[in-house]
Amino acid sequence: MKRLFSRAFCLLAISFFSFATTIQAQDLKGIKIGQLSDQQMMQVWQQYSAKGMSESEAMKAMIQKGLSPTEVGAFKRRLLSLQEMQKSKFSAKAFIKDTSMFLNDSSWINEVPLIHPSSKYYGYDFFSNPNTNFQPNLNIATPQNYILGVGDQLTISLYGMNETEIDARVNKDGNIKIEYVGLINVNGLTIEQAKQKIASKMANSYPALAMGKTKLNVSLGNVRTIRISVVGEVERPGGYQVSAVASVFNVLYLTGGPTEKGSLRSVQLVRDNKVIHNIDLYPFLQKGLMPENIRLQDQDVLVFVPASKRVEIAGQVKRPLIYELLPNENLKQALEFAGGFNDTAFIDRIKIVQRNGREKLYKDIEANTFANYIPQQGDSIYADKMEPAFENKVTITGALVRPGLYGFTPNLGLKALLKKADGLRADAFLSRAVIKRVSANKERSMVSVDLNKLNNEANYDLLLQPEDSIQIFAKQDLEDQQYITIDGNVRNPGKILFRKGMTIEDLIAMSGGFASDAAYHRIELSRLQKDRSDVLSNKLVEITKLNVDASLSNSDAKFELTPQDYIYVPRLLNNKFLGDVKVRGEVLFPGNFALERRDETIKDIITRAGGLTQYSSIEDLQVFRHGTRIGVNLEQNASKDMALLMLPGDSLYISRNDPFVEILGGVYNPQLIRFESSSFKSYISAAGGVKNKASLAKAYIQYGNGINRKTTRFLFMKFYPTVRPGSKIIVPDVPEKESTFSIAQFSAITTIVSGLITLAAILKK
Repeated sequence: MKRLFSRAFCLLAISFFSFATTIQAQDLKGIKIGQLSDQQMMQVWQQYSAKGMSESEAMKAMIQKGLSPTEVGAFKRRLLSLQEMQKSKFSAKAFIKDTSMFLNDSSWINEVPLIHPSSKYYGYDFFSNPNTNFQPNLNIATPQNYILGVGDQLTISLYGMNETEIDARVNKDGNIKIEYVGLINVNGLTIEQAKQKIASKMANSYPALAMGKTKLNVSLGNVRTIRISVVGEVERPGGYQVSAVASVFNVLYLTGGPTEKGSLRSVQLVRDNKVIHNIDLYPFLQKGLMPENIRLQDQDVLVFVPASKRVEIAGQVKRPLIYELLPNENLKQALEFAGGFNDTAFIDRIKIVQRNGREKLYKDIEANTFANYIPQQGDSIYADKMEPAFENKVTITGALVRPGLYGFTPNLGLKALLKKADGLRADAFLSRAVIKRVSANKERSMVSVDLNKLNNEANYDLLLQPEDSIQIFAKQDLEDQQYITIDGNVRNPGKILFRKGMTIEDLIAMSGGFASDAAYHRIELSRLQKDRSDVLSNKLVEITKLNVDASLSNSDAKFELTPQDYIYVPRLLNNKFLGDVKVRGEVLFPGNFALERRDETIKDIITRAGGLTQYSSIEDLQVFRHGTRIGVNLEQNASKDMALLMLPGDSLYISRNDPFVEILGGVYNPQLIRFESSSFKSYISAAGGVKNKASLAKAYIQYGNGINRKTTRFLFMKFYPTVRPGSKIIVPDVPEKESTFSIAQFSAITTIVSGLITLAAILKK
């Protein structure tokens, strides 16, 4: 028995540890807090606390691992209820100090924005807030219109000459039982009606009650639960058991509110198969105004009907969303739902795109008709942005101390405007300025101004008009920007803005100086010839060679430059790393060897690699250039091929001396055979001969150096290539030839033969 108990305890401990690990590390999607034991709840919270997480960080971590926001809220409430009971078992460090702040903190919702994506329909996000808790308030005075029913508990208090308190529960028959009084039926009565009936019944047993010397008070103790049904376009339809003092709003939050297809303007309360209330939620969402506090009764039905008319309001409004309208609501009311226009809106007119069968209509609705226009289902309402338009401004730009917009006043002259702009800059072009003008009928014109005359003649001025735009040119604005180009072996080659007096010395310094391999003694300067003739010239550029020293101190460094000069600094001729050659295989020191000279050969590189090992096969040397094999045959052209010049990036591979010959392809027994003879056919025979579908005539040898040799034919004689150690004999398969005798040809022949037989039968008759 002890063994069984020990095993069960171990399994329970393993299961609990596994769950605690899972809720910390794995996906929490689908976890229900109500299914956890108290021990598991506290253990999970201690694990988060041990990591140094704040309460909000722990909530955020749970959300990110898949725990639904509703379950996170349940976790918080249950954790607080366990806190006092578990203090004796767990460390106080794991407990929440400020319980009210912890319960109300919803910052974790904002930190995980993908929990509830925003809806494009107005009002639906309110019901999807996981932090919303809208339980009925049971601490309020009993509503006078509350209807008593089976399961309610009444507290009946007598005070005055008689003092007593009686608790009475309404039984299944709707009666309460009071000692010395008997049964009193209160089912279906309001609290006030029940009080009057109870007082009349108790007056016989308590005479002072009738004389007014004893007072009676009836209040509601424990409240019964009622069952209601929720149907239609709602997030969580079904049956609900709620407190009898719950209102329609309490149930709205329990169900998660309507779906995006459901209506917020018409939630129907059905009682005894009749719609007794049509609830519009917009007054609450817009202004916080609760509709009539409608109490629910047992077997009530809440019906969420589909939305009937929706319009989209976009553009320059405060809440651009899709809104639901009642049949008679106008455009003005729709704009009020959207919060009205924002500060940048054009409020005189609204644009509406309206469906008209298969097409759409475009409407402009003036502001004075907003209250009379009734939007239709699917209308798109758009508020334009106010474009800035000024009636009293002038603009002045260009070579001024303070260019910009200035206010226009009657009789404003150009001199006065220049004074407002703190005058002209020193680089202003005085010969010409322009005034761009737009007349009242939108005709564009231009007025030229001589600023020299404006400055020198006291009586000369130009009167401005509203919306004038004055442009003062700068001297450099009327000239091309001139550049000098430096290229080649300097640190920062490119174009440099020309300035008068620039020299080679300045240009080199501005380009960061010479590169380490610059041949500065051979600088080449190219200069365009200033040829203004109309005859086509052959020579366009003049070349100058400059010998500049590294310190930029000799006479050539002082050479003065002109615009559009091109300077090239070449590289030193022999200051160059040639590259390397890779050597692999049977050499003493394989590796990458830098080319020492431009004329190094295969033989030189192998010598630098220490020469060949005793196992090498130099005849099978393989040379690669840019990944492509170079055909060398040291057996026939050893001296010539060993003198092949190496280039940067080349690779050498020296094979190992292989004493075997490999036979592949269309033979009966492909294998490796030790080299004993140079006879081709002897190896074919050793491999079992050639298969029926193989071709000995097309057989070939691949040597170790990558060179292939095929079988040759002269008259009726075949000459097979010589076999060497390390060779591969390859006998290819020959694909079967397709029959050229088609079904169509067979059909044609059959038709001809049939015709001949018929003709013969006719002639025989």
